[in-house]
This record gives sequence, structure tokens and C-alpha cells, in this order.
Amino acid sequence: MYTATLTSFGKKYSATGDTVIDAVSGIEVKGVVRGKGILSVARGESVKERILTPFLTARLFSKSPTIREVALKNTAILFDGV
Repeated sequence: MYTATLTSFGKKYSATGDTVIDAVSGIEVKGVVRGKGILSVARGESVKERILTPFLTARLFSKSPTIREVALKNTAILFDGV
């Protein structure tokens, strides 16, 4: 079980899922996300943190399913090996 946590502008959002993509896609952010974000993914004792650019953060929580799907795939690659 993976746990994903996004910290953006002092607010924390988290979700869990069976895969990295499920955990990250489960994060529900109200409104539009702009600016950098720190995304951490944990599985048991293993934790990885990555700083996301404003561009990737906006795409990751976009309303467009196609843009979001591509961003999710690129983000999952960053957390390979967790």
C-alpha cells in the first residue's frame, strides 16, 4: 500500500492506493494548484520525496483527463523503486 502526500503552500493533501499512480491520483485538491509542490510517496519504511515544478503540479491536478494521465505517468517514473 502506497501513501502519497502533497505539500503546497503550507497545505497538506494525502491519499493511499495500491500503486503509485493510484495513490497520487487519489489526492483531491480543491481549486487550482499553482506553484511548486513537494510530493512524497511512502511504502512501509521506504519514503521518497520529490520537488515538483509549478508546470508539473498544475498538470498533475488538471481538469483535463488526458493531461492528467500523462502527468501521472511522468510522476510515477520519479518514484520508481519505492
